[in-house]
Formats: sequence, C-alpha cells, structure tokens
Amino acid sequence: MANKYKYLNDAQDTFDFHSLEMLKKEEIINLTNNFIKESLNNNLNIISLITGKGKHSKNGPVIKPLLKEYLSNHKNIINIKEGKFTEGGEGVLIIKIK
Repeated sequence: MANKYKYLNDAQDTFDFHSLEMLKKEEIINLTNNFIKESLNNNLNIISLITGKGKHSKNGPVIKPLLKEYLSNHKNIINIKEGKFTEGGEGVLIIKIK
C-alpha cells in the first residue's frame, strides 16, 4: 500500500548556500530573509536551506549554526529540522514557514 503522506513534508523550494563562495554573516541573513519572503509570496509552506556540513571550514560549521540560531526567533518560522538522509542529511535545514 502506498504511503499517501509521503510527500507532505517535501520542501517546495531550496536555497543552496553550499555552492556559494565565502559570505559574511550579514549576507547569509539577508539571503535567507529574501528567500523566506520570496517563498511566502509564492505561497510555499516548506523550504530547505542547503548549508553543507562545514567540513571545509577551518573552525567547523558556520552557516548552519548561524541560521539555526537566527531562525529560532524568526517571526515567519514554525519549525526547523535537519534534513533526513534522503533530503541531504545534516547538511540541510528543512523549514516550515507561515
């Protein structure tokens, strides 16, 4: 029997920080806010942010911890979770927005 709920949590759009060059914290926040606004304007509920795992950063992950902290108090965020293995695993944040 097919799982009728299989696609309910799939991200409707994705922003990939992993493919960008070095960014300042302010740039990361601005890009995130713009992506959230655009997603809301397009009536999307679930988005994903590809942050990478931070393996290539000298002092460990930068983008993911920054975004988790920032988004935890964001007015448009309902829920934040790490991606499942099939969604990109720990290098991805799945975010439910309102």
